[in-house]
Amino acid sequence: MNKTLIALLTAAAATLSFGAHADSAADAQARADYKADKAEAKADYKSDKAQAKADYKADKAACENETSESVEHACKHDAKAHAKKDKADAKLQYKSDKADAKADKGDK
Repeated sequence: MNKTLIALLTAAAATLSFGAHADSAADAQARADYKADKAEAKADYKSDKAQAKADYKADKAACENETSESVEHACKHDAKAHAKKDKADAKLQYKSDKADAKADKGDK
């Protein structure tokens, strides 16, 4: 009877040990996925900001072709406002992506 009890306890301990290891591996994978999603969101944010800056410089250069100084000034002002809006949109998207990644981390 003791041998049967020992075998049963050994089997139960091995099963529980594998279950804990599987949970640990799943947690590690979820953490890796979260970090990857977060890094992708940050890369997208940086590229969107760079695109907004490039668009601003292009718009500003196009404004310099204006003959009237007041029209040129208004054009540059519009270009700056447009760039500011684009950067704000990029930041909002980044925060949304980060929140989604965090929510997905909690679901796994």
